[in-house]
Amino acid sequence: MTDTTKGMTTLRSVAVRSLGVVLMIGALAAGAFSLRTAALTHLGVMARAPAVEFEIRLPPAMARTDLKRVAQVELLTDLNQTLAQLDGDLRATEDGRAVLRGHVPLKFRTSERMVVLSLPGEAQRAFKLRLPPNPSPSDEFGPWHMVDRVISGARSETARGMPDDTFAIRYRVL
Repeated sequence: MTDTTKGMTTLRSVAVRSLGVVLMIGALAAGAFSLRTAALTHLGVMARAPAVEFEIRLPPAMARTDLKRVAQVELLTDLNQTLAQLDGDLRATEDGRAVLRGHVPLKFRTSERMVVLSLPGEAQRAFKLRLPPNPSPSDEFGPWHMVDRVISGARSETARGMPDDTFAIRYRVL
């Protein structure tokens, strides 16, 4: 059903042209948003959420076990808990100790952060992250910190007495 009158259009042709205009506007808007996001990220205005990269020093006896498969590291805060991503194989130090490496995102601004290491057959070890609520990135790892709390079974004990450096952590903000 076509109209032979010059200047008159059918409802179908109006709908097709309108759909074409809407799709073109959508494509332009998506392209502009993508370009804006890329520019802001490149300039550092819209940086990604910070993350903590950590190294946990383990006793020499654990250097021979496949800890990447059985170890679990998580970040506990007063607002959430997040599992850490463990990186590659264990790295060995000069004194024969193993170092477990990984990273975990900092999703919330809080100063209450604990990294908890769970190994089969061992008590959980908790390390307090000494970071401000909104930490700045750092290029270097900080000093080694010993265990702040040992959690065995249903009770939690603060590490006291003789300093025990069999487990230690150091970290940096990415």
